[in-house]
Amino acid sequence: MSDDPDKGRRELRSAVRLRNRAVAEREASRLARPDQPSKSRTLGHASKSKSAVTSTPFGIAPTKRNAATGQGEDVTAEQWCGPFSVARQMIAAREEARTKREAEQRDREHHPLDEVVLKVEEDKKRKANPSMLWKGKIDETTGRSNYYMKRKKRFARQKEGMSMSRSLKVPTLYKLCVDFLVENFEFVEGLGAGIGADIRRSICESLVAKGKMNGAAFDTIAEVGVETLEIIDCAEVTQDQLCIALDSLIPSGLQALILNHAGRAFGPKAVDSIVSSSPNSLFALSIGGAYLLKDADASALIEATAPTLSSIEFKACPLIGPSFCSSIGENFASSVGRNCLLELSLEDIPLTKDCLLTIGSASDALQ
Repeated sequence: MSDDPDKGRRELRSAVRLRNRAVAEREASRLARPDQPSKSRTLGHASKSKSAVTSTPFGIAPTKRNAATGQGEDVTAEQWCGPFSVARQMIAAREEARTKREAEQRDREHHPLDEVVLKVEEDKKRKANPSMLWKGKIDETTGRSNYYMKRKKRFARQKEGMSMSRSLKVPTLYKLCVDFLVENFEFVEGLGAGIGADIRRSICESLVAKGKMNGAAFDTIAEVGVETLEIIDCAEVTQDQLCIALDSLIPSGLQALILNHAGRAFGPKAVDSIVSSSPNSLFALSIGGAYLLKDADASALIEATAPTLSSIEFKACPLIGPSFCSSIGENFASSVGRNCLLELSLEDIPLTKDCLLTIGSASDALQ
């Protein structure tokens, strides 16, 4: 009597195993290849209506009688053919609904106030969802501190200004003269000492914008007798060419030297030309992008021009450092009895805290 419960459980497990195997054999081919029609066959040991296991998500699929033939066969309304078939059916239904919705929108008559209504609805959504008003914050420090970003923006402004000037029906007489001069600049031997710094800067900007700022153009602009030498872009100017120009300009009374994007043009040789020139009457010095200018050379330059120099500006000169700062603090102190420094601008210069303290060590160096 004690063996009967164990025997019953073994028989039950055997029956369940056989039934599961029958269901697997019946449904395996259809689930593995849902794109092919399944062959209906009746297994003697597994009946679909009596099986406790079904492959449909909601149980046995509903059936409907074929009214066209009048036969008594049961035809499934929508067969469950596996997850891939269901996914395809869902995608097709979604595409059909979208096509229908777009067709309805096209067929709908346009009303003049539709745009106003859409605008009001959008404003309501933005008020209900403040996150829709969020905008990424642009890193302004990168655009301000990067010297070459300023160059890029300047070129963009120049191109925009040129395009706007072309669109104007009647350009100014000044613009006509500058454009005519730049177009024929290769035939210009000299501008004359009476041409001011503003006009020379406009000509230089136009030459740079049109890609005509070369060595010959530099020689024409840097003629003897000018008080201000301002070059917007020195990319096409060599250091030897700049040295020759400085050797003749400084003794003749050059007062302001402004070189943007000096690059290879302003290096040790150019510094030697300024230091060795006499008399030296420079009161404004602005150098930008001089990657060849070393710390010792910058210090010697400040020391040589300190008696007359009152405005200093250095931008994107990566090699200057402690010696340059010490030279400023030593040569512009009131105890030295030289000219006072009125303006000092250092931008994109890798100076440490100690270097800045060196500049301020002479309390009256900056006034």
